[in-house]
Amino acid sequence: MWFVFEAEYEIENGRANWNRPIASTMAWHGPFANGVIADEVAKARMWSKIDIYAHKARAVDMTVAA
Repeated sequence: MWFVFEAEYEIENGRANWNRPIASTMAWHGPFANGVIADEVAKARMWSKIDIYAHKARAVDMTVAA
């Protein structure tokens, strides 16, 4: 089961701190059937906010092994 995590991140000393997402901007999208679809959604989310430097969307595999 795949999801897309999206957030804007804190700016520190003029650079994005990728370890500090801003809570009010965090969003989960999904679930998706596979990683290919999740990657497509992540790319689309990144392009939708291309003007925001500290924005990132990434595909996350949340599959639990049996």
